[in-house]
Amino acid sequence: MAKTLYQLLNIPESANDQQIHRAFKDIERHGLKREDDSAIDTLNRAREAFVILSDSSRRIAYDRKLAASRLQPTEIIPPTAIDRSQAGPWLQRLAIALLLLFPIGSWLYHNNQQSQRQAELEQIQNAKLIAATEALKSQQEQLLHDNQQISAQRQDEQAARRMEMELRLRQQQMDDTKMLSQQQLQNQTRSLDLMEKHLNTDTRDQEQYIAERQAELQYKKPAMAMALQEQQDQHLALQRQRSLRQHDENIASINSLRAARLKAYDRDHGSGGISTSNPAVDP
Repeated sequence: MAKTLYQLLNIPESANDQQIHRAFKDIERHGLKREDDSAIDTLNRAREAFVILSDSSRRIAYDRKLAASRLQPTEIIPPTAIDRSQAGPWLQRLAIALLLLFPIGSWLYHNNQQSQRQAELEQIQNAKLIAATEALKSQQEQLLHDNQQISAQRQDEQAARRMEMELRLRQQQMDDTKMLSQQQLQNQTRSLDLMEKHLNTDTRDQEQYIAERQAELQYKKPAMAMALQEQQDQHLALQRQRSLRQHDENIASINSLRAARLKAYDRDHGSGGISTSNPAVDP
């Protein structure tokens, strides 16, 4: 006997939506761990049961179908054993039962067909949803990959721009340094030129001054010689005067010393007369 949907999920027929959902999650968890054919088959059947039982309208239809399948069939009495007196009421009852069972059977049949169609549609929708999810996932991965490539390209472009800016800045610095060096060289050249001009001017001035001094010396040389001769004559005259004055002073001092000796001699000898000897001359 085939298992019912409730038996596939291991839940009672009075289970609520939370119990159905919890039972399916347990079966799905165990089936994903095993990963064999029987586990996959059990998981697929449990998924179909969950899809039907989680929908209230489909669950009601399935419960009616399950209740109809559990009805006991009516015992059919052979025509030979039926009393002819009871044949008419029995046929009427059979016809009434058939008339009552035909709408129920047709309803169950149509409901089963509709359930199958809905199940097929849901499977198709689930397959489409899975395919769309996979496509969306692949698109997201592709988009992430593209974003990574774009970000890498942007980073490369930013690095290239940064390097280009650094090169331009270095080139500008080198140009500024070169320009500054050229300006300094020009300034130094101008300074050297000015110094050379000043030196040339000073040299010419000095040469002109020297020439003027030489010409002046050449012009003043006789006068200077005469002045020098006069100075020498004056110096000689001064020396002569000094010598004469010194001689006079020496003679005066000698005379005074002689006089002092005469007085001393006269005083010592006491003769009172004039001395014939010269004390200044005699030793």
